[in-house]
Amino acid sequence: MPFHRPALGLSLAALALAGILTGAAQAATTDRKPAPTAQTAPAPAPTGAAEPAEVAPAAKVTGFRSARFGMTGDEVTKAITKDFKIEGKDIRRETNATERTTSLIVKVDDLQTGAGPAVVAYILGHSTQKLFQVNILWGGAVNPKVDPNALVGAANALRNYFVGQGYQQEGMLLNAPVGDGSQVVVFRGTDGQGRMSLLTLAVPPKPSDDTPALPPSLQLSYIEKPNEPDVFKIEKGF
Repeated sequence: MPFHRPALGLSLAALALAGILTGAAQAATTDRKPAPTAQTAPAPAPTGAAEPAEVAPAAKVTGFRSARFGMTGDEVTKAITKDFKIEGKDIRRETNATERTTSLIVKVDDLQTGAGPAVVAYILGHSTQKLFQVNILWGGAVNPKVDPNALVGAANALRNYFVGQGYQQEGMLLNAPVGDGSQVVVFRGTDGQGRMSLLTLAVPPKPSDDTPALPPSLQLSYIEKPNEPDVFKIEKGF
C-alpha cells in the first residue's frame, strides 16, 4: 500500500459520514468555535473581554515524535525503534517507482485511542534521501473492521487538538469538503515556515447494491515543503 503523498484526489462517495463529521465538529467542546465548512479559521475573540484567552505558542511542524525532517534513513530507523519500542526487522521499506522515494513503514496498534491500529510511513526524498514527509493511516486497508463512528470521533479529537496548537490562522481549514464532499479536510494548518499538518477523512463509494461498502480511512500527514516535495520529476524540455 503506497503512502507517498496525501490522498486528496480519490474518487469517493460518503456524504453521510462527512455530514456526521461536520455535525460532530459543531457539537465538540473546543477553545474556539470551529470555522464554517470550507472557510478559513475564525478570527480571534474581540478585545475587551474580562479575561483574555491564553495564546498558544506558535506551532512548529518538525516531523513526527523523535523523527525530524532532514534525518537520514538510519536516523529515522533509530527514531522509530525508540518511539515504538520495536526492532529494525519490523520496519518495512517500500520504494515508489514513479516518485523514486523510499518509505520506512511500521504498524502501530494503538497510536490514537479509539481509532484502532495505524500504519506510519516515513518518506525519504528522491534527491536527498532524507525525511521530508510522514503519513499516518487509520481504517481502510489497515483495519477492515474499523468502526466508522470511532474513526470520526478520532478525527474530531485530533482536529480539536490541532486547533489549539498555534498554527497560523491564514490558510487554516477546518471540515472542508473536497470534490463531491465525500472526502473532508478535517484540519489543515501551517507553521511559520510553511510546514504543514494535514488531516483528511475519506470513505470509498459503495461498489454496488450487492457489495458492502468499504471502510473509511483517516490520514494525517506532516509535510516539510507542501509545494516542493522531494520527488522525481522529468525536467522541462525533455
